[in-house]
Amino acid sequence: IHHKDGKEIDVLYNASVYKDTDGNVIGVFAAARDVTQTKQATRYARSLIESSLDPLVTISPDGKVTDVNEATVKITGVSKEMLIGTDFSMYFTEPLKASEGYQQVFKTGFVTDYPLTVRHSDGKKLTDVLYNASVYKDDKGNVLGVFAAARDVTQTKQASAYARSLIEASLDPLVTISIEGKITDMNQATANITGISREELTGTDFFTYFAE
Repeated sequence: IHHKDGKEIDVLYNASVYKDTDGNVIGVFAAARDVTQTKQATRYARSLIESSLDPLVTISPDGKVTDVNEATVKITGVSKEMLIGTDFSMYFTEPLKASEGYQQVFKTGFVTDYPLTVRHSDGKKLTDVLYNASVYKDDKGNVLGVFAAARDVTQTKQASAYARSLIEASLDPLVTISIEGKITDMNQATANITGISREELTGTDFFTYFAE
């Protein structure tokens, strides 16, 4: 609605015809609801979503993408218009695992740190992510879909792989031991010096491999 002073008010109209005693339509009765604050709140929420560096997506009960932010567009290389309405699982190296992930959310209400790898549309770039997701509902408590956020862990995995390579490069036997005295991890040098495989070493008592 345009006020004479230039102010504009966003409204939603609900209207129906009204009739005389003989059933003849006389006109229309219309009621307007001011939704200015609701729209402002929606725009604010949208700005928060778009400012996120993490890819955010909403998924329908049948596994279709219903909304995304710009970070999702960048990580997939697919426009928002092209993403919406497509299968959520098709953008991952393991579509079945992705499908099982969002189905688990509908069953349990949420998932945390669910590992997936996003495949870029160029067919070359792969991004390792951890998804955290939960269902969202209407004001009556009915489940409408899944809201999922992905955290890019590519650099973290690269750093972990680098650290692992340094550990494995050591000629000295290296081992980690739990509070209970159980072996939790080791390098190849430990397997070599004991003559026992990593699988067999893991979970056993550290002290059993020594003369004293």
